[in-house]
Amino acid sequence: MTVFKPAELFRRLRDGHTLITGNSRLAGVLANRYADWRAAAGDRQWPRAAILSWNAWLDRLWQDAALAGVTGTDRAIPGEQQVLSLWSVVLDRSDLAAGLLRPRALARQVRDSRRLAVEWGVDFDAAAWRAGVAGNENHAAFAQWNRAFETRCAKHGWLPPEDRATVLARAAAAGERLVRAPVDLLGFDELSPQQRALFDALDAGGAPVTLAELAPSGGGAVLWRSASEREELDVMARWVRHRLERDPETTIAIVAPDLAESRTTIERHLQRILAPADTPPHRAERPWNVSMGQPLDRVAPVASAFDLLALLGDRIDIQTVGRVLRSPWIRGGARERGPRAHLERFLRDTYPRQLKLDELAYQARAIRRHARDGSELPAEEQQPRPWNAPLLAALTDSLQRFDRESRKPRRPSAWAEAFERLLNAAGWPRTPDSGPADEHDAAWQAWQAWRDALRALASLDATGDRISRDAALGQLRQICRERVFQPRSAPARVQVLGLYEVTGLRFDHLWVTGLHGDNWPGAARPDPFIPGALQVAAGLPHSSPRRELDVARTVTRRLLESATEIVFSYPGQHAGEPVLASPLLANLPRAADDDLARWTEPDWPGLMANARGTVLDPLTMPGPLTGSTARGGSSILKHQALCPFRAFARNRLGAEGLEDPADGISPMLHGSLLHRVLEGFWRETRSQARLLTLAPGERRRRIADHVERVLAEERGLRFRPQFRDVEARRLQRLAQDALELELERSEFEAVDFEREVLHEIGGQTIRLYIDRVDRLADGGLAIIDYKTGRVDPAKWFGERPEDPQLPLYAISAGETPFAVVFAVIRDDERLFKGVVRAEGAFPGLPPRRTRASEALVAAGADMAQTVADWRAVLHGLMAAFLSGQAAVDPKDGRNTCSGSWCELQSLCRIDELERLQSDDAAEGMA
Repeated sequence: MTVFKPAELFRRLRDGHTLITGNSRLAGVLANRYADWRAAAGDRQWPRAAILSWNAWLDRLWQDAALAGVTGTDRAIPGEQQVLSLWSVVLDRSDLAAGLLRPRALARQVRDSRRLAVEWGVDFDAAAWRAGVAGNENHAAFAQWNRAFETRCAKHGWLPPEDRATVLARAAAAGERLVRAPVDLLGFDELSPQQRALFDALDAGGAPVTLAELAPSGGGAVLWRSASEREELDVMARWVRHRLERDPETTIAIVAPDLAESRTTIERHLQRILAPADTPPHRAERPWNVSMGQPLDRVAPVASAFDLLALLGDRIDIQTVGRVLRSPWIRGGARERGPRAHLERFLRDTYPRQLKLDELAYQARAIRRHARDGSELPAEEQQPRPWNAPLLAALTDSLQRFDRESRKPRRPSAWAEAFERLLNAAGWPRTPDSGPADEHDAAWQAWQAWRDALRALASLDATGDRISRDAALGQLRQICRERVFQPRSAPARVQVLGLYEVTGLRFDHLWVTGLHGDNWPGAARPDPFIPGALQVAAGLPHSSPRRELDVARTVTRRLLESATEIVFSYPGQHAGEPVLASPLLANLPRAADDDLARWTEPDWPGLMANARGTVLDPLTMPGPLTGSTARGGSSILKHQALCPFRAFARNRLGAEGLEDPADGISPMLHGSLLHRVLEGFWRETRSQARLLTLAPGERRRRIADHVERVLAEERGLRFRPQFRDVEARRLQRLAQDALELELERSEFEAVDFEREVLHEIGGQTIRLYIDRVDRLADGGLAIIDYKTGRVDPAKWFGERPEDPQLPLYAISAGETPFAVVFAVIRDDERLFKGVVRAEGAFPGLPPRRTRASEALVAAGADMAQTVADWRAVLHGLMAAFLSGQAAVDPKDGRNTCSGSWCELQSLCRIDELERLQSDDAAEGMA
């Protein structure tokens, strides 16, 4: 091992040396520093330095050797996906792998096992592979699969990628000149036997190979114990900010042994301390960079592409549809933002959790052609629905056409081309702001990575047969899931790295987190398919605790050489249990809390917590309603009575949550279907007298006809025959119960259904639809509202009636009604509830006089006064709403919030208000 200063390595590069690094990050860092070194020396232009990671250098060396006709390089090298495909074919044809749930996962594991065995020179002919000797059937199975794999590769002229270095080493040892320039190696804590054989052969062939390392930084290190993992990362972030503020040009590394699991948490602490006002458009300006990327299928534009392709499935989850409708990466995402939002809400309100593509296509071009009573509207009155989205409709047409044309199996390359054409037709990918993207844009880089994934899919032509569309999509998703995407960005002053990425790098400051005894050294992880004795004999990585300890010692020594200031930290507790520092750090001096200089200003939550006190300003009401901006009909009055703020938020601002559809049929749809069945029945039958003329069988047939008609109109049930049959039986049963209840009434005629009433209160017009109006034998009017849920007419009364719908119907009827009632039709309840003037018209009404029913009985006894009282109360509620009274004042406190399923607590902040009121009350008592 030869020690160099950076300038010495750079001079060797300038003189024609090739520098091979242990990882790509080190290669990138050195390339940037070499450019800075040349510029500082006064050079204005220079050839690109030969700085390559081991994998990149091996790729180039093989390509050059193949072009030069070097012995053994005439065989094709399969790509990563082709290798996995070859292994999958081997496993599919093996009785030992029959019945596997995830064959591709095993293909990746055995691929890695073979690569490890080849690189470390494991003898595939050793007796330990046989199950009878080793006592492990995994080893014998792998040996069998490996023979089949090698046979298949030889038959088709393939050379596994891990065998390249061995072929090149043999060629170099035989005297073939592969490399002419001297080679320097940096960032290799150890060389595998395969690497060592190649470099020894190159060195013996006249290309000197030097194993180099940079001179140690010569700094000091301390060990610090935090009380918790949260405190550890908080102090680390403050330590970083302190050093950046002292010297913005300083270089800092944050190292985590479990970066894959802790990345999100580390970034959250860095953002809170270093960039508290960070927003997505400015993320490129963050002072830190994380070495570890994320799977390509989770990157926003690529995830959007998979959501779009998922619309081709037999059943599409509403969550997937919603993501497509909200996606800015698909054509029309910005222009049709409003209609698509309306469409998502309509689908969630109307359809079950899963739907079909043709339903989405139908609703995207929906036009209102019929009135509420089913009659066709004149052409001039027909108009697009609020969710009509022409660009989305064109997109669904393309998807439907593609669906029809892609039913037969194709070659993977044909599927890759077809998917690309389909996405291009959909306008994917579009940038969220519709601006041009360049090579430095993360979205543009994700698109390039996506095209690489399509090429990987196309490459499977060489190793597989024709596959179905679903299989091709599954392969493409797996390719993107296994491909880590890390967009290129400008060098950052703060680097977040894994433990094994630090080798060869130098920083001004280094902080290593999480080094407790359970975490470092790491646990041994022997390969499950290679006999343990062979692993230990060959010295395979992770093969034994001794091997892990030796590696941990080497890495720890490298860390100690990597910066002039080093902090090793560990939490005093991990997963709720006390832990000690790693024994490898036992000799380091301990740092007290005060020894770590850090940024001490409070962060934003700290500023709020340490504020001198809450400043309360009087709430300013929103002011009178101007124009026709209110929405919701009778819900305006209901919400104003429940809580004025709720009426303001829901009926003026339109603040409503999205429904989360169920797999079955929602309670709202249950009620709507029964309403429509009964409406149709009474439109045909009209009166109780005609109902009495129907024989039981004829009555059941008439109900069945209306059930069939209503269900046929419900598009959400069209492709769900099982649910449809269950609902048909339910509707038949409930409608029959409802008619049995009607037979217990006195004589009546149904004179109006779904009557549209435009009622004006205080200048605000409210559109109402009354379920049914009956004319009784004495000429009295009965207003009836069907209910399939639990209801309580007692909520019609008081200054803040919680259910003012029927009182509103009563004051808008044009005459004082004889009865205002709910017809409650449920499996466990079948009765009328409400207010009537006298007995006899409705069974069970008026109710027997008790303390609970006193208000209902009294209201019916003087119906004219009751309607007048309702009119005064409802006009008062509307006047309050129109004047802008929007106080956070639920009628019965938090009981009203929970009992009425209010979703606005995070908007009205009632928790904070109640806490302040409680504090004020406590101070008053003191």
